[in-house]
Amino acid sequence: MVKVSIIIPAYNAAATLNRAVQSVLKQTLNDFEILIVNNGSTDQTAAVMSHLIQADPRIHILQSMKGRSRARNQGLTKAQGTFIQFLDADDELAVNKLEVGSSYLTNHPNSSAYITAAKYQNDKRGDESIRQIPLTSAAPLLRANYLPMSAPLVRKSVLIKPFREDLEYNEDWLFWAENLYKKEIAVSSTVGTTIHITSANTMTQFDRMQMYECYVRGILKEEFSARGPRYWARDMRYALNYLLSASDATSEDLKLSKTMAWPIRFSRLLLAVPPLRAVITKKRNAVKARSQYG
Repeated sequence: MVKVSIIIPAYNAAATLNRAVQSVLKQTLNDFEILIVNNGSTDQTAAVMSHLIQADPRIHILQSMKGRSRARNQGLTKAQGTFIQFLDADDELAVNKLEVGSSYLTNHPNSSAYITAAKYQNDKRGDESIRQIPLTSAAPLLRANYLPMSAPLVRKSVLIKPFREDLEYNEDWLFWAENLYKKEIAVSSTVGTTIHITSANTMTQFDRMQMYECYVRGILKEEFSARGPRYWARDMRYALNYLLSASDATSEDLKLSKTMAWPIRFSRLLLAVPPLRAVITKKRNAVKARSQYG
């Protein structure tokens, strides 16, 4: 059994895949396998993959249907590592991320994940920012998505629930919450991954992401009975963003949990008051303007 399995979904990733893989091959830890999952690419991704597997025997190629969750699940099925590292095809790992994380987890058998900070680099605008992970336990994962996909190095044995393949967005939030809640985690302030923002998301995509936050939060409320005063403010934000994002057409295919009924009802009342709606909309637009994906 290898120490770490790195799972890389690749959809039309010909331009960036080599950079992601090279960041793994340069690791100070050598005991790993790289599972690149081609999930329906129509560009030259397959050709890049073919070149990569000739360069290093630790690289393996898998196939899946389109969808990053399907690709990650396929990788998990085939992974032989004690620890799992997810990496998107346009991102990079810090050179010692695997060594430091696997050493910590080996020496702390009660810990399920070693989580690092992330650097966000907008390749279009040329700016960057560091995101620290504001967690001391996994409990807040029921309230919000605090984990970039490549921030955790996680013990494979704790990954019981697969990714939900029917979710367009926030499938990672649900995955981490379902698998790490009530588990012991370690959080480091050291940057372990660089997340490249390679193109601007459209307004529609931003809105869909907002809608799925509300949708996934409802799933977590049902699954873990995660309700009460400590969640109210966040649930109201999710409900307001949902209502400001959704149209009749987009909301029809995304049925919220009944547990989100009261935040939705109360949010409708707030938005029905023109001055309040104006203030709420202004704040939301400011958040959208500051979005890392803008």
